[in-house]
Amino acid sequence: MPEAQDAKKEKKRNAIIRASLRVFARKGYETTALDEVALEARLAKGTLYLYFKDKEDLYFQVMLTVLERLETFVGKQIVQTQNPLEKMEAVARAQIGFFTDNPSYFRLFTEALAPETATIHKKLLEPFFEKRRRLSEYLHTLVEEGKAKSLIRGDIDTGDVVFGYIGMVNQAVQSMCMHRVAKIAPEVHKASPQKKAEAIMKILVQGIAARPEGGKDV
Repeated sequence: MPEAQDAKKEKKRNAIIRASLRVFARKGYETTALDEVALEARLAKGTLYLYFKDKEDLYFQVMLTVLERLETFVGKQIVQTQNPLEKMEAVARAQIGFFTDNPSYFRLFTEALAPETATIHKKLLEPFFEKRRRLSEYLHTLVEEGKAKSLIRGDIDTGDVVFGYIGMVNQAVQSMCMHRVAKIAPEVHKASPQKKAEAIMKILVQGIAARPEGGKDV
């Protein structure tokens, strides 16, 4: 029964990845030992080597899993509208919601994107930057579409719009996750991803300058 055996192997591999994610999120890459991963997965340490070459390979696969989950989650949120501004809001809401609901993923991302990653985990960079590049290109497309529909000003460079948008989303994710994990400033993480995304789009599209009495929003 080759198919049954393959399914069993895949199930065990996924269980190892889930256990590894929990351990790496708690302790970080450098201080995690494979013995701890094996204990978390309730397996013998030697079993890990049947599925992964070493700790870095395991870490690499864990990060790929998180990236794929993020991409899938975001993709599901942006298929329900044709308005480019609404799509941008949906992407922001999805990213903020994904990490707020999974703060352990946020810690993994923070560590993986640290400068030293370039020298310690070189093979991690390619999938990270590829997925970031794809998101950036998608956002560029949305901004250009918004300009064509006169929803976004045409006199501002598209790259600058995308840069500002990504910066605000990243800061929203960071503040929500850090306050949730540290359990301080509860009013921060009580804000919903929807409210955060709406605020980002208001700032991006309407600006922060007070409008004259009777002035209309864009």
